[in-house]
Parts: sequence; structure tokens; C-alpha cells
Amino acid sequence: MNAQILINCGNNWFEFSKSKTGQIDYLGKWENNDLPKIDGWQELTSSTYFSPSWYIYLQDGINNNPKVYIAPDVDVSDKDTFDFLVHIGPLLSAIEAKDSLLAGDLYMRRSGSFEKFSQLTSYIMEDLSVEILFSLCYGRMHEVNPEQIPLIFNNAKKKLNYDSAKETLDQAFIRYIKENDVTLTLPLVGTQFYHWDPEPDVLDKLSDNLGSENILEKTEKIRKAKHEFYSGLECSVQAEPYNQYDKNSILVSMENIESKISGNPGLEKAGHIRALAAKIIREAEQEKMNFNGKLVRLSYNTIVVQINV
Repeated sequence: MNAQILINCGNNWFEFSKSKTGQIDYLGKWENNDLPKIDGWQELTSSTYFSPSWYIYLQDGINNNPKVYIAPDVDVSDKDTFDFLVHIGPLLSAIEAKDSLLAGDLYMRRSGSFEKFSQLTSYIMEDLSVEILFSLCYGRMHEVNPEQIPLIFNNAKKKLNYDSAKETLDQAFIRYIKENDVTLTLPLVGTQFYHWDPEPDVLDKLSDNLGSENILEKTEKIRKAKHEFYSGLECSVQAEPYNQYDKNSILVSMENIESKISGNPGLEKAGHIRALAAKIIREAEQEKMNFNGKLVRLSYNTIVVQINV
């Protein structure tokens, strides 16, 4: 094994090495069929700057608590190195799951730490950089100025082949989406105008009758059943060319949870893709009406979907 540092994120392992001069290098995802041997290695708990406990539902791949494993002869007591290693796990999970919004948010939360290893972080984020930039700058209500995230922006400009003297950034994204299959993770806006309930009382009642006997086993069954239930919810992300207020509108509808439990299938309006993002998507894909959406994250105030454009 060449790796001296391993990060376990659920079913995925990621390899790093540290040279004698203190240089940290990313070796990629562990692709061997057998699990790494870590007997005698030091185990570190990932930072809680991201925790699955904040959410009602998280898609597979990011619903984990990363662990960092350090070989016995490796010193990570340096503040910057330690800080980087205990924060990089969730970012690796988000990128592996192609959650562009979460990857961008996680990067921004700890940008001071990640930018001390700018080349390493840039390499890790490179493949998803265009999607991350789009989610941060167009998807959120509080968009980010690209100049404020140069590490992501510089990577994305290369992939976009963007020349500000020849086109705007909007035009570059429209061209890129026309030419490529792009997966974007975006939050919904306008959810307060609709009545889609992310966690109705009927789901809470599942655990009302838990007794002390086999409580762990029963709780695990309920947890697994709820996860499978949310992951199986039908999600429609569809253009609304008939919308009198915005011809580029993209509506997101979700299955009503209580109705589904009762055996009555049906979709309800849950929110919209932000108008700024929808305009670029619709201009790039004028003939495409449905964007194959799926629910990827859900909290009490945020619904996040992943779409293919």
C-alpha cells in the first residue's frame, strides 16, 4: 500500500500520502477489491462542520461520518495539515456524489483551510468545477461573485473555455450546457408559497410505539425504511413555457408523502429552480421539457434536487 493516510466516507475510501518534506498528495479513490488494512493506524473523527444529523434526508454517498486513518509513522500534528484532513472528507463525499451545491457550500465554509493546500484542493474539485460554479453563482438566492472564489472560478474557466473578451459568463454556460451532458444540484426557491410537507406527522408516528426491547434493531429498521421511502419519492423537474410570469420557469413537483403512504399517488408543487439558473438552462436546452430530477437533500427549510440538462 502506497497510501499513508486514508479517509473512509461510508462505502468509499480515499487515499493520501505525505512526503518526508511534509507535502500532502491526493492519490484518488481506493479502487482495490479488498478493504485497506489499517490495524494499528491512528483514527481521527472528521470535523462536524458538516453533519448528516442536520437533515431529514440525504442521498446515499453523503450520508456518512468520515473517519481519517493515519499510518503509525506519519505525523499530522501540524495545525494546517490536521485542519485540512479532518475537513476534506465531506467535500470528497459531495464530489463523489456529484452534489455540486453541497461541494461548493462545504468549500466556502472552510475555504481558509482548503486554500492553504490550494493545488491539492483544486485538483480534487477540478472535474466538478463548472457545476459547482453554476450552483453557487446562479442556483442560490444569495449568489456568489465568481471573483470571490478564484480557486473554483479558474478551474471552471478552463473547462468552459471562457474568454471574457468574447462572451459573458452566462453565454459561456449556455454554450457549455448545449455541448455537454451536465448534472446540477440546485436548491428550490419559493417553497413557502406551496404546502408540500417534508416530514408530516404520519412519519413521526412510526417510532411512537418503540419499546425498550430491541430498540436499536427497531430504530435501524425505521431509519432504513424512511431513507428508502424518501429516495423513492417521485420528483418532477419540468419546464413551464405557459407560465405567464416567466416563460423560462422550471417547476419542481414532489409526491405528497401522506397521500403516498395512504396509497394515493400524486404530485404537489414544491418550488421552482431559481429564475437566474432556469433562464440559462432553458436557453441552452430550448426543446427539453423534463430534466430527470431526483431529491438529494431535505431539511426543514431546504429542498435540494439534482437534474440532468
